[in-house]
Amino acid sequence: MAEKDQDKTRVPQQQRSMETKQKIVAAAMKLFSEKGFHATNTKEIAKEANVAVGSVYSYYTDKMEIFKDALALFHERFTGILRGHGALQLNTSHNKRELIRDVIEIMIKAHEVDIGFHREMDIMALSYPEIKDRADKEMGFFYKFTARLIRSWQQETRIKDPDAAAAVLILAAHGVVEAVAFGSTGISRERLIEETIDMLHSYLWPQEALQERLNEELGQSMEE
Repeated sequence: MAEKDQDKTRVPQQQRSMETKQKIVAAAMKLFSEKGFHATNTKEIAKEANVAVGSVYSYYTDKMEIFKDALALFHERFTGILRGHGALQLNTSHNKRELIRDVIEIMIKAHEVDIGFHREMDIMALSYPEIKDRADKEMGFFYKFTARLIRSWQQETRIKDPDAAAAVLILAAHGVVEAVAFGSTGISRERLIEETIDMLHSYLWPQEALQERLNEELGQSMEE
């Protein structure tokens, strides 16, 4: 964006101006989610926000600048959910499988903030480096969030490298979480979550997971 273009836009100072800009961003998010970035034009955004086209251009020089603000709002909502649950702690009374379930559900909830916009962000990240940087920042927050949880559980696990373990867990579970949030596999949400819990439980607490399986098999054989 040229410097002279930047000079044409204004930063809202009064409440009414800030509300107008928020309406523009909210309208853009809705349309980007429904139609995609390239199929949406500024005139449509103005109509959805119930403002004049000139009002849009008083705050933004082009559609990409609106998308960046929409992306910032999305990221704020997304990470806010994780921050709100960042104090998950493991203690002796905790059922570890239920703790894993809580973490997975939180991750899914974060992905479901705006599924349509999340998908559009992933598409845009393939072509626009600045969008990819934001997507990478979102993933980096996941890594830090997970590593912090693992450190809080470290005395109860065999994990020696929480940062590397966080990467392993994210790489293993992220695709499953997206599949649950976006419904892309045809397999039910509960089945996917249960299998992911089994996988992560065995990785984090292998002896406990093995003992639970043995107890389950023993119980089944006794019933027979």
